[in-house]
Amino acid sequence: MSQQLERLLPVLSAIPGVNIPATVLQGASIAASQRKIELLEQALQLEVSLLQQLIENGTVQLDHDHLRSDAFTANVMQALRAAEVAESEYKLRFIARALAGCALSFPPPRLDRVQTMRIIEGLSERELRAFTGLFALLDPIDPYADGLAVGSPITVAGLTRQEFTAALLGLQQLGLLTRAQAPAEPWAEPAASTPVWQLTPLAQQVAVLSRLHRE
Repeated sequence: MSQQLERLLPVLSAIPGVNIPATVLQGASIAASQRKIELLEQALQLEVSLLQQLIENGTVQLDHDHLRSDAFTANVMQALRAAEVAESEYKLRFIARALAGCALSFPPPRLDRVQTMRIIEGLSERELRAFTGLFALLDPIDPYADGLAVGSPITVAGLTRQEFTAALLGLQQLGLLTRAQAPAEPWAEPAASTPVWQLTPLAQQVAVLSRLHRE
């Protein structure tokens, strides 16, 4: 088993019910640098600590069946592969948050953790910042019913307008955004409806798994 995986096992084992045998990960090879693994380990420690507090408060519940399954081990491996290509500490913290989220039980509809972790792995730094920043621009009560005008001059912290626009197009390619027509005001002409960016059900899965509300 690689040293990187060996470092993370004690952190993951702090989640009640997690018991990943070292033999399961025997022979696994991860190319992430030592520095990235250290940052991921630190971020995961914080997320697991928060998870323990939420469990004690009765705020969240663990999915014990999933934690005992090979699927959770697969989630761990996905997180490590995502760390290999992570461009920043910000992305590593997001990966850690999502991996911790894989331990939780969620209400229907059933959340596809493997698919969601695969999408998170594919997010570039710009796309991730655009995605999380978008939640601050949309209705905090129901961001999935809201939309951002396609031609809006608005951007998010750390990105120019051009960078934000390019990132939104990337999010569309990943299936996290779709273009829709916002309903026109009752008194407006039908042609006055505005094209908007809207979050998709897949985007909701990413947000739920990472416990993303408003950044």
